[in-house]
Amino acid sequence: MGFFNLFRSNKIQVIGQNITWLDIIGKVLKVMHFDKAGSIIDATGKIQMKNKLGPYGYLYVGSPDYEKPLLLPIIHKDDFLLASSVFDDTELSKQLKDFELLVTYVPKERLDKGFAGVFHALHFVITPPETIDYYYKIEALRRVKSNPEKLFIKFIWEGETKVQINMDPDL
Repeated sequence: MGFFNLFRSNKIQVIGQNITWLDIIGKVLKVMHFDKAGSIIDATGKIQMKNKLGPYGYLYVGSPDYEKPLLLPIIHKDDFLLASSVFDDTELSKQLKDFELLVTYVPKERLDKGFAGVFHALHFVITPPETIDYYYKIEALRRVKSNPEKLFIKFIWEGETKVQINMDPDL
């Protein structure tokens, strides 16, 4: 069964539909797949969306907090550009076989139901393998709410946004 057949058959929970945006604020998720949903970045750097009413694309993500993988809609253009900057770069995307791409949803301003305001809200970091498992194991032992900034170094909402690399997370 293909990726979108799983989605359509409701075997994948979708953030914003089955899981609220409030529930995932600050959760660290491992990116397993990026689907552009037909969106492309043209030669001028502008995004051309196949479906103007839908998200720019989707991230298929997993976390020890959830039994099954989730579908995370990408609803801000800067978040789409960040994900594309990893997956469209041939060398960087090859390295994801040896490392983890992690994402967290942390909006600068939170609107009703956890929706982000005008600023992008997805933050990405590339880490050594199994970082997400170790992160959740340590957090469970400490019995405290997760602190994703330990992995993501610094959240940036304006100016130069980029996918960070953290090969030595201080957990």
